[in-house]
Amino acid sequence: MHRVFVDANVLGSKTQYDWLFMLKVECYMYAVVTSQDVLDEAHRVWRLRYPAMDGSSRRRREEHFQKFFDDILSEWPGGEVASLKDINDAHVYNAAAAAGADVLLTNNAKDFGDSAELPFDVYTPDEFYCLVAANSPNTVREVTLKQAMYWNQRLKTNPDSPPKRLDEALQKAGCPKFALVVAENVKVLSGLTASG
Repeated sequence: MHRVFVDANVLGSKTQYDWLFMLKVECYMYAVVTSQDVLDEAHRVWRLRYPAMDGSSRRRREEHFQKFFDDILSEWPGGEVASLKDINDAHVYNAAAAAGADVLLTNNAKDFGDSAELPFDVYTPDEFYCLVAANSPNTVREVTLKQAMYWNQRLKTNPDSPPKRLDEALQKAGCPKFALVVAENVKVLSGLTASG
């Protein structure tokens, strides 16, 4: 099973981390790992974005991450990394290497330098989710169905909220290629529902 180390910027997007965790649960192709530093950074950015949000929202977010991460490193060797374009990502690189990560999942792939020189592959969420779709299309279809059912139910219970199209949410979250994959799955599922 592949180990995927998740950077804080992925955890800054609910759309990105919901798909990451749901695909993981559905396909068992990879384990997700991160570090306590990454979680602290993600929570700090979230708090800056939502300064008036209550403490229970912060607690639920933490519980969600604790539930879905397979491992959260609290210790790892440090050290400078020459290939990094952003020295503030040294803790991410070092923790990912210490975790034995096969993949580093980040929205800042270019900041980690030449992937041929790294001990892990670097993917954006968009690239990674497309890779999952190519290797396990039924997984993506199942998660698409679950996401559509969730948002339809949410619309019924909260009719004032605007309807949410899965592909639009993914595009907005920086996953345009995967959004096309999901849009195709929605079309297929709509056809199955109409005929079934």
